[in-house]
Amino acid sequence: MKKIKLIFNKSDFNSLSLLSGNMAMLHKEGISLLIMMDLLTELPLRKTYKESIRNIKNFIAEGKSLNDSFNEFNDLYPEFFVGMVSMGEKSGNLSEVLKGLEEYYDKISFFKSTIKNVLAYPILLFISIITVFIFIAFVTIPSLYEFYINLNIEIPSVCKFLYDLVNYIKTNPIYSFIYFLSWGILLPYIIYKFYLKNYIKALLNKIAIIREFNEFIFISLLSIIIRSGVNLSNGLVYSATSFKNSALKERFLLLNSSILRGETISESLKKHGYYCNYTTSIIKLGEEGGSMDERMKTLSDHLEKKLLSDINRYMAILQPASILIMGACVIAFLMIFIVPLFSSLLDGGL
Repeated sequence: MKKIKLIFNKSDFNSLSLLSGNMAMLHKEGISLLIMMDLLTELPLRKTYKESIRNIKNFIAEGKSLNDSFNEFNDLYPEFFVGMVSMGEKSGNLSEVLKGLEEYYDKISFFKSTIKNVLAYPILLFISIITVFIFIAFVTIPSLYEFYINLNIEIPSVCKFLYDLVNYIKTNPIYSFIYFLSWGILLPYIIYKFYLKNYIKALLNKIAIIREFNEFIFISLLSIIIRSGVNLSNGLVYSATSFKNSALKERFLLLNSSILRGETISESLKKHGYYCNYTTSIIKLGEEGGSMDERMKTLSDHLEKKLLSDINRYMAILQPASILIMGACVIAFLMIFIVPLFSSLLDGGL
């Protein structure tokens, strides 16, 4: 049996959450895997996921394990998902593992949509500014230039520069495109890739909201691993391999190394200094009080609420700031192009 391989196959957190939650319930009710796969195809999933489930059923019928069957579609099911399913099968805690995966992917999906909504307006505004600038450069500036010439008014240097630039682009479109591609895209990309990438990542990780997000993701996954009852070290390794984010990957690997050396979770977190005092204190209380599962769940929920509150606060600042930027662009255009024109006309009239 060959697996599906489509060009645009991509993990979908909503589908993964829906699958995990329903599989957890069906498995807990004692439904066999083959019947479970038939029932899962009735869910409102993406087409690629429905097709993968039909093929997974065939793999299971041929004698493959559930995690091996999922692994045939590693473009749809991340390594963390497959690894956790594997540990759930081996430990006999598959229902708990799947429930944890549902919770994790549901949270990630929610934050992904929230961030998209937050950034939608500023991005739309930025695109609008670029569009207006192109229109001004190619339509308004030539008209203003001719107007200045006809009235024998001194042409502002910015207007003359833009007029000459637009004329050059119109006269030499191929050279202009190559120049823009080389200096505007390739050179910045090379500089970023080989010189600035690590510096920018380190700088971004110092921003409070990004640190909070990384801490929330880390604690949420750690909570799921602990509450699922799977091997902690293996769970941390699978978590590390599922992230491209080097900062998050490093957190999981450092914690795993510390645990293998015999340190407690709270000792490791405190030593590496990535986490707030509240986080380390709650985990230490859980370790000493024997209620780690409940403490981790409470901590994850607390960090989620705090992160949402901070995102909403930044959103409240971001939209007015975007409007101010748009207003500043309009004022700059008026001051550079329109005010000199009216000043010259008034001087001429006097």
